[in-house]
Amino acid sequence: MTGVSREPADRSTAAAVEILDCTLRDGSYSVDFKFTEETIRAVLAGLENSGMGLIELGHGLGLNAGEALSRPSLVTDERCFEIASGTLRRAAWGMFCIPGLAEPAHLARAAGGGMGFVRVGVDITDVSPAARFVGQARELGLRTFVNLMKTNVLDERGVVAAVRRCAGFGADAVYLVDSVGGYLPHEVEALFRRVGDETGVPLGFHGHDNLGLANANALAAATAGARYVDTTLDGIGRGAGNTVTEAFAAILARHRGVGAYDYRALARLSETVVRTLPRLHDDRTFQVLGGLTQTHSSFFPLITRCAEAADVDVFELMTAVAEVERVRPTESLVKEIAAALRS
Repeated sequence: MTGVSREPADRSTAAAVEILDCTLRDGSYSVDFKFTEETIRAVLAGLENSGMGLIELGHGLGLNAGEALSRPSLVTDERCFEIASGTLRRAAWGMFCIPGLAEPAHLARAAGGGMGFVRVGVDITDVSPAARFVGQARELGLRTFVNLMKTNVLDERGVVAAVRRCAGFGADAVYLVDSVGGYLPHEVEALFRRVGDETGVPLGFHGHDNLGLANANALAAATAGARYVDTTLDGIGRGAGNTVTEAFAAILARHRGVGAYDYRALARLSETVVRTLPRLHDDRTFQVLGGLTQTHSSFFPLITRCAEAADVDVFELMTAVAEVERVRPTESLVKEIAAALRS
């Protein structure tokens, strides 16, 4: 095939990106938080043997989330610490941490259990809760990321301001998160170039696949200077899923001319371990409309319930709610909008 070896002009930036695999964390949503110890060990070992250096595991919502929300994982946080530390020899393992669900004591226990990095997740509209956890994580010697969830709700100027604040807390890197899978590649590229130019902070990208663009958006972020990109085997993840580990590893090999990750081994791991897992149903209409309206999947049940009560079309209601409030639509607001549609 002609043109396969052609290199893009900005190959050097794409070559600098590092994959952070979060199959065992974001993917836990898809299996109702029921990854078995056997699956966890197999994925950890397979990822490390394929060249992965950063691997995240645990409950989808992070440290202590199962207990705080009464939705426990099949394997506890503490047991995850033991399995990861006992399985990995070269790769660093980490966990997610949402202030309020996790407390500083949980972070300290994870660090004591061998955790090498932590990702502090906050909504981009209020990053202040990250400050205390970033400071503690740095004191514990952890590589520290802040994940700016729902990055899409702010314009570029707002994102720049949020990233600067997180850098001021001491974060080693800041993730821009397409929580709703609604970005287009040219939007991602423009966002990463501006934020990178104006802040100088190492950036990461976490994308969802509502519109089938997670891999394309990850490549756009990488070629625009992103230092880290999240992926999951077979794209397993919350809602529509994520950037695909094995495919994105091959994409990077195309850019670099040589593969830093064994994408063939990753594809086998995906096929034999992850694809065989029973998963929760994924309603494609909801996921596509969620990406289009930029509505987070956590609000689908609320919107559905209110639409049924008011006897209005759920997708018309989703669109109308998104025009008013995309960060945290309350039940009273959704009911009010549903009533207006009904009338």
